Amino acid sequence: MYEFTFLTSDRGENFINHLKTLGITATSRVDPINESVTNVAIPDDIDDNLLDQIEAWYEDETSQNEAAARALEDDGDIVSAGIWVQLENGGSSLARVDPNIMNRILTVLTPDELGHFVSVIADAVEHPDVTPICHNKSTSSCG
Repeated sequence: MYEFTFLTSDRGENFINHLKTLGITATSRVDPINESVTNVAIPDDIDDNLLDQIEAWYEDETSQNEAAARALEDDGDIVSAGIWVQLENGGSSLARVDPNIMNRILTVLTPDELGHFVSVIADAVEHPDVTPICHNKSTSSCG
C-alpha cells in the first residue's frame, strides 16, 4: 500500500475524490496518535506512471495547503513545522521541528532533499549500521 498523509480539515476527501475519478480505491483512517492527521492508502499495484501522476498531484495539493497554513502563521494564529517520516512498516510519524530551524534548513535544502535526508536517518534508525564511517568497501581499514 502507498500511504498519503493529510493535516487538512477535509481529511483528504478532495484527494480521495480525485482518486475515484481515476478508478482507484482508497481507504482512509485517522491516525491513532494524532487525531488531526488522516492517512489515505491506495493499492501498491498501480502503474508507475499513474503513481507518479498521483504523487505529483498530492505534492501540489500539499503545497497549496502549506501555503494556506503559512498565511495563518503570518496572522500569528499558528506556529508549527514538522517533517513526516515514512516508516518501513508502512506507517508514518510526524517529527515536530522548531519553525525557525525548519526555515533555516529550507534555505539550503529543497523539500525533496530534506525528505531524502530524513529517509536516510529513518532507515539508519530502523537498520543500525555499526560500520565505522571511514570504512571503505574495497578495504577493511580507514587508511
